[in-house]
Formats: sequence, structure tokens, C-alpha cells
Amino acid sequence: MVTKIYKLILYTFIVHVIFINTITFFTTLNPKSIINPFFIKSRTISVFHLLHYIVFETGVLIPLPSYDELNKKIHQLSKKYKIDPELVKIVIEVESKYKKYAISRTGAVGLMQVMPTTFFEMGFDKPFDIDQNLEAGIKYLSLQVKRFKRLDLALSAYNAGPTKVSKVMAIPKIGETEYYVKTIIERYSKIRKNALEYNLLLQQTE
Repeated sequence: MVTKIYKLILYTFIVHVIFINTITFFTTLNPKSIINPFFIKSRTISVFHLLHYIVFETGVLIPLPSYDELNKKIHQLSKKYKIDPELVKIVIEVESKYKKYAISRTGAVGLMQVMPTTFFEMGFDKPFDIDQNLEAGIKYLSLQVKRFKRLDLALSAYNAGPTKVSKVMAIPKIGETEYYVKTIIERYSKIRKNALEYNLLLQQTE
């Protein structure tokens, strides 16, 4: 009897992981998602919010806003939080490739790939709502710029978490984070020659 219960629990867990991985794959089209056994808890939370949003808020066939509409939202929110909209666009491209329903291998969600706990800490309640996801991510990135006063550290904090950055006051020795920061700054530097200082100047502007 006990053996049957253990087998049932194991089979249920395996089915759950397959379900979570399948949903994650379809949000990102990343083949690695299919065999990802990690971050089950955070991805389960993200998938729950995604399904809840689709079923109860929008419906599956709701079209995404046009690029012009999205661009307008980005500029409005960037102005509100005093951060360069061109930086935000690059962050979105690197984070989610503009996939509204994207769920990462760690459970980060939406266009800005904000972790659910961080999203709720920013004061919002619908992680896959485009307006809320954009604002939560832009607000969070702006807070990191204010906190670390260096764009490379702010990007590191956005990707790996501010606690890890605070411990070393440098880009953490994490391959993903190092590549993330390097990629964004390289792209951003083509637009802003003083990329590392530009957003700090924006923060200081009333």
C-alpha cells in the first residue's frame, strides 16, 4: 500500500514537471525548457498566473499590441521612472525577445522577465498584463540604477538579484549574468556613447 502511494506521488510529480516544462517551452520555444528539472516551484507559480490570466482576464486569442503601441507604453513608463527607453527596449529584446507570455527556466515572466515575487513587491498583481509587466520591470530596473549608481551593476542586480551584487559590488561571477550584462551594454553603447553614465544622469533630472 505504501509503495503504491509513493509510486502515485512520483508519477504525479513527473506528470507535473512534464506539464510545467511543456507550458514553459511554448512560451519561449526554447528546447532546453523541455528537459529542465529545476526551479519547479517558481515556474509552477508563473504557469499558474499565466493560465489564470489567459482564462479569466483575456482569453487565448487576444492580439498583442502593435509595436507602435508597445513603444509608446515603453516611452511613457521610462519617462515616469527616469530611465532611457532605448535601454528598456534592449532589455526586453535580450530578456524575452518581446514574447508577452515568456516564462524562463527560473520562472521569470513576461516581456520584462520579472520574477513573480519581485513583481508583487513592486506593487502589481497581474504578471502577464503587458502594462503591469512593463511597469514592474522598468520600475525595478530604475531602482537598481538608483541603488548602485552604475549601469553594469544595475543590470547585474536585475538579472541575478541585488543581494548577490551587494556582496561583491561587482558583476557576480555567474556566466549567465556576465554574458547578459556584456550583451546589453554592447548593444546600448552603440546608441549611447556614455551608456554607463547616461541613466544615472536621467535619475538626477527633475
